[in-house]
Amino acid sequence: MNESIIFNENFVFIAMVIVAIVLGIVGVIVVKSLKKEKKPQKAPPTQTNNDSNITLEDLIIIVSDKKSSKEEIAKAVLYFVKKFPFPPKTNGRVPSNAIAYLKFVSLVAGHKKSDAKLISYMTNELDKSNFDYISEIEQYKNIGLRSRM
Repeated sequence: MNESIIFNENFVFIAMVIVAIVLGIVGVIVVKSLKKEKKPQKAPPTQTNNDSNITLEDLIIIVSDKKSSKEEIAKAVLYFVKKFPFPPKTNGRVPSNAIAYLKFVSLVAGHKKSDAKLISYMTNELDKSNFDYISEIEQYKNIGLRSRM
């Protein structure tokens, strides 16, 4: 009789362990499926859904924000290079409305998350499309780089 009680106790213990393991596995599956459902889809911060509404001021806000990611800065640079040609010089002088364009160059070069590859790409592309501004682009890039120190 003692043997049957010990056998029943062992059987009950093993059954409880198996039930606990199964419940643990089910719990993990439920938690993981809930986490997948809760992930919201993020809209890109550079408003790629509405590209025609992005202004130079919007791009300047992105690159002047210290919390902007490297990807956000890269998207802003790509958009700037494609959509914002510098205004023409008047009598060999930089017009006042071109200062914002040069400020963008300085902010990108001075941002902690901008790397050498991105800065080089930006200056090379801007030099190609704005050959009148090569010296100014270089000057403002250097101002930004010095501000990193």
